[in-house]
Amino acid sequence: MPTSFDVFSGLVRELYAGVIETPPWERFLECMRREADGTAALIMLSPPGSAAVNLLSVVGGRPEVSNAYREQLFALEPFLDLSEGEVTTLHRFVGARELELNEYYNRFMRPWGVGFVLGADVRTAAGYTARLRVCRAPEASDFAADVCELVATLLAHLRQAVEIFDRVHRLQVGEIELADVLDRFGVASFLLDASGRVSHTNGSAVALLSGDHGLTLRDGRLLLGSDAAQRRLARILAGAHGAHGLGEEPGRRLPAVITVPRGTGSLPLVVAVRLLRSPADLRAEHTPLAAVYVSRPEPGRTVPAELVRELLGVTRAEAALASRLACGATIDEAAGDLGIARATARTQLYSIFRKTGLHRQSELVSLIAETSARFPLG
Repeated sequence: MPTSFDVFSGLVRELYAGVIETPPWERFLECMRREADGTAALIMLSPPGSAAVNLLSVVGGRPEVSNAYREQLFALEPFLDLSEGEVTTLHRFVGARELELNEYYNRFMRPWGVGFVLGADVRTAAGYTARLRVCRAPEASDFAADVCELVATLLAHLRQAVEIFDRVHRLQVGEIELADVLDRFGVASFLLDASGRVSHTNGSAVALLSGDHGLTLRDGRLLLGSDAAQRRLARILAGAHGAHGLGEEPGRRLPAVITVPRGTGSLPLVVAVRLLRSPADLRAEHTPLAAVYVSRPEPGRTVPAELVRELLGVTRAEAALASRLACGATIDEAAGDLGIARATARTQLYSIFRKTGLHRQSELVSLIAETSARFPLG
């Protein structure tokens, strides 16, 4: 019986929705299994240049069978390497007589409850191979022409869905890697919408919020530990509505830096805010509008003296002093750590002021913290 438009439309909808499911395509496979009157349905993905199964999504099968198939038995199956876009059945592909004598079919497939299989393979422009299979029990009958026709009409959509899945997967891999890099640098990251509500955080951000560092969440919104800093953040977010990502000049892509004072003896909190670009300029209220990066202050953490030397253009001795001052030490504590007299330390500090154009120790600390905080971002 011909497939109704509603059934076909529902299968196409679930096929595209399955791109972002975990595991992928589970609802589509359940619908496909039901429409084909099968006991199980599965999609296998193999990466470009490889025959290995990279991803296996199954409904109706037993986990132990799926694992054994993927890890050991896939290469032995007789129903592989179908022609692009060909829809056929196991019995037609191998031959009914030959199949009855096939060791794999008799030792594994039939004991697993698989007697009949419908299949089709498609290959994407990037080289992925997607294999769609629907199984029936040994006591059932082979798949009729109307089921083959249904699968044939879905193949162009399957190919497109796999291409979308590949794109989404690559973006997810990049997102995971970026979050990991920021965590290893000790940089907390937040994604904010137009109202300042947080839509995503990394591990360092969670750790930062759990401590007494001057950053908090209230009703899901990020609050900085200073009224002036909070107002500046609000102005940045408000001004983002008039910025169109694709037409911005390179200079406007630099992050805005907000320094949040944290009291005597503590490093200031340096917050870098970068507006996010939208290729289609589609911005809903809940869409991430800005990325906020915060260098996580850690007790005892030292700003490397060589980095300070490169940043400020000072001598090694002056950089060593500035590095300790930037980590919250007093001039006396820094002198003691370096084994120099207090007068020597003050002379070096004045030399740093002269070379940098600064006038106060607090300005020097803020400059080092603010400038070094940009390095993990770039």
